[in-house]
Amino acid sequence: MPSEVPLNSHLPDASRAVLPAYLLPVTGFIAGTKGSDDNPLHDLILRVNAGSLSHLGVPAGLVYRWACLCGRWAPDLQMFVAQALRHTGNIDHFLVQPAARDHHAGDHGLLEASITAAELAMCAQHDPRGFQPLPIQIDELQQVCSVVAFLFDLGKVFDPVPGFDWERGMQAELTPYSDLSRCWRSSWKALRARNHILAAWLYHVSRPSPCGASAVEVVRSLAHNAVKAAWRTTSLLR
Repeated sequence: MPSEVPLNSHLPDASRAVLPAYLLPVTGFIAGTKGSDDNPLHDLILRVNAGSLSHLGVPAGLVYRWACLCGRWAPDLQMFVAQALRHTGNIDHFLVQPAARDHHAGDHGLLEASITAAELAMCAQHDPRGFQPLPIQIDELQQVCSVVAFLFDLGKVFDPVPGFDWERGMQAELTPYSDLSRCWRSSWKALRARNHILAAWLYHVSRPSPCGASAVEVVRSLAHNAVKAAWRTTSLLR
């Protein structure tokens, strides 16, 4: 009997199936993607606003910002975000729980911090206090950076007790709260079936360690800076 090979739960799939980082194109991999009538992220936001999830009491201003952010992501990224949130099985936690004890510590803080990080990844000068619109045209790498920033601390939904983020922010290399490839495994596989290049980008940018490809490292750095900048912002929720 051959010995069993243990499942490597840290990889979304076999690494040989992922396009190497140095071969990733920097343009043309999601531009022109057509949307469909099935938009689960749009539907989720509608449910939060006035549907089956409205009882969670997400503030209207935060729902508005999320809807505007969603509109800047390509359909494949919208689908990926919706599936990643749903497949955690803890979407209520993402919508309600605090982000941490040292920032965005009130109800809905995790959602607010995630939205803020994604906005700052698109525009470093963005100021949500006056409902400032995001740029109309967002290039593909900015969209990837924004989605990674939005989902960066998705793993917090599995931890009922918020902790402190300041120690993470002091590290030389910022790492997600939990292994992102575990959090979005099935969603990533579905994305790879639709757009394997975009899936490879998300795989390499979300890895906890550098990969050496300069374009990927730039996007990783921008996403990490956006997340840390979001932590430093003052919550607008009361």
